[in-house]
Amino acid sequence: MRPARRSAIAAAWRRAASRLLACAVLAAPGGGHAQAALALALGLDSVDRYRGMGTADVGPVLRASAMVDAPAGAYAGIAGLWRTRDAGLASADALLGWSGRLAALPALDTLAPEWGWDAALHRRHDDGDGRRDFNEAMLGLLAPGLALRAWYAPHYFGGYAHTVYTELDGSRALDDRWHAFAHLGWLHYGPAEAGEARTPDRVDTRVGIGATLSNWELRLARDAVLAGHGRGDLDARRRSPAWILGASVAF
Repeated sequence: MRPARRSAIAAAWRRAASRLLACAVLAAPGGGHAQAALALALGLDSVDRYRGMGTADVGPVLRASAMVDAPAGAYAGIAGLWRTRDAGLASADALLGWSGRLAALPALDTLAPEWGWDAALHRRHDDGDGRRDFNEAMLGLLAPGLALRAWYAPHYFGGYAHTVYTELDGSRALDDRWHAFAHLGWLHYGPAEAGEARTPDRVDTRVGIGATLSNWELRLARDAVLAGHGRGDLDARRRSPAWILGASVAF
C-alpha cells in the first residue's frame, strides 16, 4: 500500500477517535444539559487474545479505554492495546451504540429491569497499514447475568468473506469480592472468493474467575478454540489454548 494511502487511513482513524472522544467530553457531567457517566480504565494482560485465537503480539499488552453512557441509552467508547515490548499500538477499537430496557415496551412491562436490548456499530483497527481494519454491526439481548450478541462484518479483517460472530457471555457473583465469568463464541464465515476454499467455522470459549479490590479488578482466565481452526496461515502457537492473567483499574 502506498505511503499516501497509509497516511490517509491513519488520519481517518484519528478523526474517528477524536469524534468519539469529543462525544464523551460533551456528554460527561458539566459538558452539556444531559448528565452522563464517563468511565476510564487501564489494564494489563499477560497475553493478547482475540475471539479464541492468539495474535502476532509477543508478551504482555497494556489496555486503555474510555466509555461514556448517556441517560437516554446512547453510549460510545474507544480502546487501545499497546505492546509492552516496544510500546507499539497492537489494535484499537471504537464503539457507538444504543441500549434500552425491554420493560419499556407495554407488552413486556412485567420483565425485570435487567432484561434489555443492545445495538451498536464497531470499528476495529489492526496494527499495520490498515488493510486488516474492519467494521461490524451488532444486535444483542441482555438478561440477568447474561448477554447474547451477534456481530456482522461484511469484510472481516479486510478480507473478502463476510462473517457473523455470535457470543454468549455470563457472570455470577460468588460473594462481595469474587465472581466467575464465562464466554462462548461462534464465528461463521460466508462464501469464499471464487477459486478459494471457505474458511471453516470456529467455536471459542473463555472461562475464569475475578476479584474486585476497591477500584481494581484481578482476573485469571483460560482461553481456547473448542472446534474448528484458524486460517491456514496462522501457526499452531496462535491456535493453542492460553492462560490469561490480567489486572485493571477504573477511574
